[in-house]
Amino acid sequence: MPDIDSYLQRALPAPGGWSPTDLRRAAVLCPIVSHASQDHVLFVLRPPGDHPHAGQIGFPGGMHEDEESPLETALRECREEIGAPTSAIEPLGELEPRTSTSRIRVHCLVARVTPFALRLDAREVARVIYMPLAELTRGDRWRERPPPIATTAPQPPSSPHFQHGDDLLWGLTARFVRDLTARISGGAA
Repeated sequence: MPDIDSYLQRALPAPGGWSPTDLRRAAVLCPIVSHASQDHVLFVLRPPGDHPHAGQIGFPGGMHEDEESPLETALRECREEIGAPTSAIEPLGELEPRTSTSRIRVHCLVARVTPFALRLDAREVARVIYMPLAELTRGDRWRERPPPIATTAPQPPSSPHFQHGDDLLWGLTARFVRDLTARISGGAA
């Protein structure tokens, strides 16, 4: 699709307020970046440890604070985790909120992110991962599988999985990516 940004601004709802819920609320940013002369989605790899989501791939994001909107939360988290200034981020729209297996209502904001100097917060990000948007839109690259983690708690439901080299995208982040790629593929038809 030649002008993905304009298409997504038309196809996605504009960023808004929090969806009504009694659950805790969080927001993430799905950054679309130009990398190696093509559009990629930027992900963060959470560092190993005993914290939630340790060693998992996700978007920059986290819990809301005070009276922040979902967009304000996502922008703050993106600045804190990878050093992205607000001036480098152009919101394109918002995906339908989803509830995580840990009972958090998550809003996903999609944005074009222009080049900036990465500054990773090592407590929250081990490294960034760039996955080509063209590859993510290929349905034949996705598999529906159980989570690749061992747990003594009830097993979370299966989710989309996308293998990119040694990196495995799965879970809520993968669901948001599939929501985005469904919109893109629907517009290309």
